[in-house]
Amino acid sequence: MSTATDPPMMYPSAFSLPLDLNHPLSPNRALAIHLPSPLTTQKPSSIQDLTSRLPSLYSPTEGITNEHLLAARKATIVSPSPPIDYVLEKQNVIGTHLAILDAEGNELAEWRLPILKLLMGIGKVIEVKFPHGAGEADLMEMRRLTEGKGEERDKEVPIPAGVQHHHVHQRHAESFVKDGIAFLWEAEPEVLCQKALFKVVHDENGKTRKREVARFGQQNPRDRDGLLVLDAREVDELIVVLTICAMVEAKDSFLR
Repeated sequence: MSTATDPPMMYPSAFSLPLDLNHPLSPNRALAIHLPSPLTTQKPSSIQDLTSRLPSLYSPTEGITNEHLLAARKATIVSPSPPIDYVLEKQNVIGTHLAILDAEGNELAEWRLPILKLLMGIGKVIEVKFPHGAGEADLMEMRRLTEGKGEERDKEVPIPAGVQHHHVHQRHAESFVKDGIAFLWEAEPEVLCQKALFKVVHDENGKTRKREVARFGQQNPRDRDGLLVLDAREVDELIVVLTICAMVEAKDSFLR
């Protein structure tokens, strides 16, 4: 039986939340993400630990650059290979179910895109399950937010290093709540190759802000691999891995 442990929490003004400039992203983990090949359930893929190479994979001022992505790709094919932290397995051919396992093969969580929503072309809700024995599981939902057209988009706000700012009509984000804390994966249409994960926090004055806790970069937004850096002191690594893999696999996120 699945239980939804977190109440729905939406931030209609998510795109205009000010950044927590006092706590810029300071990653202490780096992972090479590889998703399973399309239209097959026979070949699981791995997520490799590149943390020992982190200084050459991220810049506090530039974020994730093409040079960092090339360095990460080279690091995954050297000998000896980087350790494998997680394994990803498709549960069906069309890719609406995906499970994440630890290095020993124990299932940690799974995500699913409801087939009815997929057939209807909705694709705005992704269900994530975290099993904890005896057939029980916690359920978390990722929901897509879309910023509408309007003058509010033209306001200048600080942005994280490595993410360019453009005056465009629409932005998308994926929101979810875990353990009572709201998170947002954000990207702008013209910089699809980088996505930033923000945690919604409240400062000492009670003002709501968003703090960057992870960054995902790709050379091409339609690639099935990429470089993930995160601050594991700010966010559960498994949550970051699972949500970014779900979005890349679902293909609907950020690609419309």
